[in-house]
Amino acid sequence: MSGSDVKMTPMMRQYLEWKNKYPDCLLLFRMGDFYETFFDDARTVSRELDLTLTARDGDKKLPMAGVPYHAVDGYLARLIEKGYRVAICEQMSEPDGRTLVDREVIRVVTPGTWLPEDASLNASLAAVLPGKETWAAAFLAPSSPHVRVALAGPDEILGLITGEAPRELLVPASSCPPALRGGSWSVLELPKSEFSPTSGQSRLAARWGLRDLAPFGLPENDPRIGAAAAAVSYMEETSFSKISHLQGIVCLTSESYLHLDQSAQMNLELLNGGASLFAFLNRCRTTAGRRLLQDWIVRPLRDERAVNRRLDAVEALLAAQNRRDLEEGLACCRDLERSVARLHLGTGGPRDLAAIRDTLSVYPAVFESAAPVRDLVGLPDPALTGELASRLASSLVQSVPRTIGATPLVASGVDEELDSWRSLNDGGQEWLDAYLEKERAATGVSKLKVGYNRVFGFYLELSKGAAAEAKLPDRFERRQTLVNGERFITPELKEYEDRRLSAESHIKDIENRIFDELCQAVMDATAALQQTGQALARLDVLASFADVASVGQYCRPVFSPDRLEIRAGRHPVVEASLRGVPYVPNDLTMDRTRRVGLVTGPNMAGKSTYLRAAAIIQIMAQMGAFVPAEKASLPLVDRLFTRIGARDELSRGNSTFMVEMIETAAILNNATSDSLVILDEVGRGTSTYDGMSIAWAALEYLHGQGGFRPWVLFATHYHELTRLEETLDGLFNLSMAVSEADGEVRFLHHVQEGPADRSYGVEVARLAGLPRVVVRRASELLEKLEGDAPKGRSEAMKPSIQMELFDLEGDRLIDRLSALRPDDMTPKEALDCLYRLTDEARKLRMTP
Repeated sequence: MSGSDVKMTPMMRQYLEWKNKYPDCLLLFRMGDFYETFFDDARTVSRELDLTLTARDGDKKLPMAGVPYHAVDGYLARLIEKGYRVAICEQMSEPDGRTLVDREVIRVVTPGTWLPEDASLNASLAAVLPGKETWAAAFLAPSSPHVRVALAGPDEILGLITGEAPRELLVPASSCPPALRGGSWSVLELPKSEFSPTSGQSRLAARWGLRDLAPFGLPENDPRIGAAAAAVSYMEETSFSKISHLQGIVCLTSESYLHLDQSAQMNLELLNGGASLFAFLNRCRTTAGRRLLQDWIVRPLRDERAVNRRLDAVEALLAAQNRRDLEEGLACCRDLERSVARLHLGTGGPRDLAAIRDTLSVYPAVFESAAPVRDLVGLPDPALTGELASRLASSLVQSVPRTIGATPLVASGVDEELDSWRSLNDGGQEWLDAYLEKERAATGVSKLKVGYNRVFGFYLELSKGAAAEAKLPDRFERRQTLVNGERFITPELKEYEDRRLSAESHIKDIENRIFDELCQAVMDATAALQQTGQALARLDVLASFADVASVGQYCRPVFSPDRLEIRAGRHPVVEASLRGVPYVPNDLTMDRTRRVGLVTGPNMAGKSTYLRAAAIIQIMAQMGAFVPAEKASLPLVDRLFTRIGARDELSRGNSTFMVEMIETAAILNNATSDSLVILDEVGRGTSTYDGMSIAWAALEYLHGQGGFRPWVLFATHYHELTRLEETLDGLFNLSMAVSEADGEVRFLHHVQEGPADRSYGVEVARLAGLPRVVVRRASELLEKLEGDAPKGRSEAMKPSIQMELFDLEGDRLIDRLSALRPDDMTPKEALDCLYRLTDEARKLRMTP
């Protein structure tokens, strides 16, 4: 961007001054009723928002594009969604037509910190301080009352980041590990000083009036302090606010939560897409509930008491007769934490107050409906916010405007002066009519009229003759002489004129004052409102769990450290997608003597679904949800690992097999005896013997050679591995049942004890629609290869030229025959076609 070829008016110099201070942002420059952009910013905004690019000068050297100020949030949402940072440069003084309006950047809107009114985007940011063996991370959502921090290995931190899905990731300059790049977030490098634990502790402790951060479980020089300080400072600097709604720091510890790494979250489809676990479980009525549900999915609990507390609540809600009333009440609740945060950040408006009012007005009914689970959920007494609820209900009109001044905000009867100004503004004609009658009576002049023009204001008017005859009192001051009449002003009418013309300004000023007072009242009750909002979110999620469990006839899981038993388990998402087709449930029984289940059988028979179902049931149980099974007795696992599917990472130079080995290595290096490991087709990305050797060795390692014995489900096509049951005492075989009748193969999707006798790969190929010649040739090769004779193997590798040619052409001939429609052909056409097909068949028979 350059303004060297443009005439530099004072306004343009002002624009460039602010733009130079925020070069990495799109600058929205307030000019009257519009926010304007210029130069390269204008071109970008025009392209991204599909706006017309105009020019301010006749030479078209000053491109510009703008958006109305009252609709700016909608345009901001689109820019933020595309990853742009936007600086808002606001008018700080009223235009007078003579001097340059003062302007200042009042906030910087970024993907990670923007908090819109309508909750269309769940913005959040993360700050990461990488170390040699451990990384420190801090997570901050604009609406949250807490910064959440963690200190763990890179793998665990990456898993947390994936689950949090921040829009922005803050890292020290020149210190960003490659693993942090390439995600759905944008990476922003900040000076290393921003991540200093020493200075960070001083800043954060002063914020909360503490001597140090020990009350939050953070000792001096803890790297988590540096990450938290960077996140908080960034939020403050972009919002130009002290973010006073932030209440403290919460430590995320590995001992508290089930760890799900990036691969597990992706392979199990926990969050993203219409077929995800989140989409299936999401029957929440509130945006806060949906946010919390996502958090619970990626961070299930390990504390049995805490899990059972949630399960107790779900059980109570299932038994509650008024659950529908509760759900209807929740549907009327708004996002308290978001609205409170927006008011603290200085971006809140009348609708945030209305959202708080509407929620508090239905909260007593929700509190009553939730009687069976109040203590389990931690619902605070409505009396804590009762006074605020009454004040908001009595102070605000039912339908509030988006901005102050558009329509009335404050209800009648709240402020006498406001009501007086409104009466004057709304009932001005009535006052004038009454005043006119009073003056007519006082002067005895019945022809007295009242009028108004923009030059002289309000006046009383008489005709020339009437004015000459009338004896007007001294308070009548001549204002204007016309050809046919005289106009007068009186002190009372002048006072009314001044009041009438200033009424709108006074109304706006009083409404602004009352709005500020209500905002302060809300902020004074921040802790109670946040507590209420968090409890409503918990109640919403648990009610969603109850709804899902009721529809699906789910069971309550129980926990046992030495047993993993699932009876008639189902994959909830797959079952829902079948749309009426019966789902075949399956059992799984494991204990301390049966820790490694080896699952064999053909593709399409349901191995992967069986493995995924076990993992999903484990996650749901530790979330505190009922599970899709008749019975479930489960251990509380510390980590859940998955190696499922085939994919590459070409952008990082990793092949499919390399990705497979990296994920397998992460499992073998990080699993413990309290982990659940799901492995599907390890070794498939390389040669048969290489792959089988790797799978074999991995099984032995997980069985105990690694010094630990996790719970393992291992699906494979390497049938040779089933023999390990004879040498590994904790390994047992499972297989997918198959029915064979009249040469047809049917997959039953039922898991049975014992190994599979074959893979049925050729049958799957036939079902997939491979050409018949390929299927027949594959069957021939398979039979010879399985003969295990050297001669047979060499002969199997020799292509059968005659069979290939005949079968290929024969298939084409059959295809032509199947496409014919004899009923649509004349006898002559049918006979000619028969001759052609007969000739072609004879030629094929004669081909050597």
